[in-house]
Amino acid sequence: MSPKMALGLMPTRPALLVRIRDVDGCSGWGEVWANFPPRANLHKAHIIEDVVAPHLRGARFVEPREIGALLCDQLSIYFLHVGQIEVFSHILAGIDTALWDLALRRAGRSFAEFMGLSEASAQSYATSINAEDLERLIPHHASLGQTHFKLKIGFEEHGNREIVKRAAGLCPNGSHIMVDSNQSWTLETARSQLGNLEDLSPYFAEEPLPANAPLADWEELASSTDIPLAGGENIYGIDSFCAMANVGLRILQPDVAKWGGVTGALDLARAMPQGACLWPHFMGTAVGQVAALSITAVLAKTSSCEVDVNENTLRTDLCGDIITVRNGRVDLPSGPGLVVPPVPDLLATFMDGKDSGPMAEASRSGLS
Repeated sequence: MSPKMALGLMPTRPALLVRIRDVDGCSGWGEVWANFPPRANLHKAHIIEDVVAPHLRGARFVEPREIGALLCDQLSIYFLHVGQIEVFSHILAGIDTALWDLALRRAGRSFAEFMGLSEASAQSYATSINAEDLERLIPHHASLGQTHFKLKIGFEEHGNREIVKRAAGLCPNGSHIMVDSNQSWTLETARSQLGNLEDLSPYFAEEPLPANAPLADWEELASSTDIPLAGGENIYGIDSFCAMANVGLRILQPDVAKWGGVTGALDLARAMPQGACLWPHFMGTAVGQVAALSITAVLAKTSSCEVDVNENTLRTDLCGDIITVRNGRVDLPSGPGLVVPPVPDLLATFMDGKDSGPMAEASRSGLS
């Protein structure tokens, strides 16, 4: 079943993967955000092929950020002119992840080894739980050791308080409920809705306002509720994240497929104000999911990474059985590279739209 959000149902599971090869034939994989609209992956794939790829050919780098800076220098005005600045950010994010994967693969090192991690795994939480699935999914994911459960709210047909109260009653002691209204509320509505939920103690409220709402509105909302505010999947740039944190955003949620890639998330973790924490946002394929989990692994006990509970063979099958939750945690790949490359036969199947899975028939994977 596809996740249902206040901004609409995901009728398909589109995806866009980027593969970058060096002159010796070594490849790195990344993911460009393409969840909406249904054929966003095709649009962005054409842009990569027609506009971005020519600037990558022959480029040299020591760190992935050097390629990001090169592309920004050469193409920022172009994307400003055509009104696609955020799309450019999505593409840069996927390229950054692919370059991390390529560099680590060439060096013969895993991400955990390169970063000197004492534990090569990441804490995870269950996300995108629909109201009709509470009784089935919360106990199941609690049995996997997950202790945080994020609900989609903001629907006219369901009372938000009713959903949260039902979910809280299903959680083991010590567990927490979070809520996500996907930017669907005004300041007045957000104050009212969060006020009705305060006694149920949500761990955080994600995107209770549009990401581009005035900072004064975010500050007013933060000061009016005891529920910590979260957001970040629609925030672009470290300065913007820090500005939001300074007016009350407590949980910063960059998406490695939308802004910054791995480099941006690690830079933000170093730059964010005291009192804020970073919990990566993600909903997509196993490629981007592993990249997001890797950020959480670096931040250790201060972070947790969301893992979608809904059926998505692009996450569960495309790269093999690598997103497995045990004791609430997901192991990072132990071999060279950042991510695990897609299984070639499955990749071809998804590209042809012939997979028998319920979501895969309409799915696409774009490659550059």
